[in-house]
Amino acid sequence: MSNFDSIKSEVEDGVGVITFDRIDRRNALSVELMTDLSDQLDAWNHDDEVAAVVLTGGEDTFCAGLDLDLQSGFTEETRAIYSEACLRAYSTLLDYRKPTIAAIGGPALGGGCDIAVFADIRIGGDNAVFGYPQIKFGLTPYFSPLWRIVGLSQAKLLTFSGDQIDADEALRIGLIDRMATQGKVVNSATALAASIAETTVTSAVNNKEIARRSPAMDPISALSYETLAYREVIWHPDVIARIEDAYNKIRKKK
Repeated sequence: MSNFDSIKSEVEDGVGVITFDRIDRRNALSVELMTDLSDQLDAWNHDDEVAAVVLTGGEDTFCAGLDLDLQSGFTEETRAIYSEACLRAYSTLLDYRKPTIAAIGGPALGGGCDIAVFADIRIGGDNAVFGYPQIKFGLTPYFSPLWRIVGLSQAKLLTFSGDQIDADEALRIGLIDRMATQGKVVNSATALAASIAETTVTSAVNNKEIARRSPAMDPISALSYETLAYREVIWHPDVIARIEDAYNKIRKKK
């Protein structure tokens, strides 16, 4: 378990789970929460006990966005500090070397929606709500990661209007990858993370590296890069042993 004030964290069977712990504020974002999130992700980045990370606020509230008390009291200095904390957290998620899964129950609004979007995979509860309400006040969203998930037109609909969408619509446009019933969101995300962890930390990191780099390449460059990645691992003793073990199990069933 962690010693942070704004999050809780634990590791089990290769899965690290980070739970936002500001329930009284609907898990609203603060400098402390963003810093705690970044610190924990950094701590697990090269930890061989963690293959995949689940981010959640629990079953009922993922994250309501920026804490309004913080926003209403911003000074030039505190606004800069908060911006730096956000940039660090979002950039850490964007280029994290291990798979990340957002388990979203209830509202994921503003910066909370951003956290979900910056994760690799999103599991949404049927009670999930998504949106960028800050747009109604003239503020701007993170558009780039969103459109890569839902496409340009749907990203424009969300970010031009600031309107919120429910879980069914989020699933339809691809904002969430799988739907879970309320109360089972975290379990569903953790089960998926455990499946990733079963591939080993090395495999999880290798596959995440491909997912990080290939989308920025032209098709032929990506083909060459991914072929080289395959050639790099195919002769690894651990991989050979795992393949032989799988074949032996198949032979025994015949």
